[in-house]
Amino acid sequence: MRLPHPNAVLGAAALVLLAGYPFAVYVLLGRGSIRVVGLALLAALAIRFLAAGAPRRQALAALAAGIVFAVAIAVTNNETLARLYPVGVSAVMLAAFGITLLRPPSMVERIARASGAALDDAGVRYTRVVTIVWCVYFVVNGAVALATALAGSREAWALYNGLLSYLIAGALLGGERLVREIIRRRAVRPAGG
Repeated sequence: MRLPHPNAVLGAAALVLLAGYPFAVYVLLGRGSIRVVGLALLAALAIRFLAAGAPRRQALAALAAGIVFAVAIAVTNNETLARLYPVGVSAVMLAAFGITLLRPPSMVERIARASGAALDDAGVRYTRVVTIVWCVYFVVNGAVALATALAGSREAWALYNGLLSYLIAGALLGGERLVREIIRRRAVRPAGG
């Protein structure tokens, strides 16, 4: 049996910690200490950094922003600041995807090519549209995260940011995969068939 690479284990651990962030905030707010959330977020980001190996400049910038945010939460012990973290994540993702629309190839094209996909002109156009769809998701998700952070109850904030936003993103991923398969099948269907 082959053991997973340590970086893969660290990366998976960081993703679990970061995905569980809203629930950790919810639980720890009931105990009165948000500082622990800031420190846990800082630890998760540090693990993510170690797992990434030699990340690109943009990834380092996003990671640095996250670390500054985590330190600010730990130092200020501010609930609103802790609840704004998902807004920051959506903003960073919007920037990362949006920049690639101005400086092609689009983010989804880059991901597709990195996984070995050969794209023709139609594939490049399709990946650009999917990148735009993700940008719209990040805008809407960030707006709802902001509304729940500033005006929602703790329960509503944790429910949206800890569950519903992930379900919506998963549905978007699954829906895109279905659409891609339908397009692929139509493209290989014989003429007149």
